[in-house]
Amino acid sequence: MGYNATVVVMLDALHEIDKDPEFNHKLVSAIRSKTIRNGIIDVSACNHVNAASVIEVHHADRLVPVLVGGNTGQVVEGVSIGFRDGDMELLRALAAKLGYRIGKIPAKVFK
Repeated sequence: MGYNATVVVMLDALHEIDKDPEFNHKLVSAIRSKTIRNGIIDVSACNHVNAASVIEVHHADRLVPVLVGGNTGQVVEGVSIGFRDGDMELLRALAAKLGYRIGKIPAKVFK
């Protein structure tokens, strides 16, 4: 199935991205570098040093939770599930990472 990359694009930099004829090449290079480097890789566009940031790269068979905000992103480390496992398995994995278990609320019996 290939690989996926999580990239955060700064909307304030869109005008610089639009003007930079090399942006696509810089982004491709950053994504390729991310497969062998740790940490976030910033991509510049004209005078904007972090017009975009490559957060992570993972195999398309996996779901990897990423928190995005503050002009950056952060992988929720230690949580990765199969693509077809679904939302409940992701919730269970996140809960387990924090030391919790998820269980279905039992149906109440009315008397």
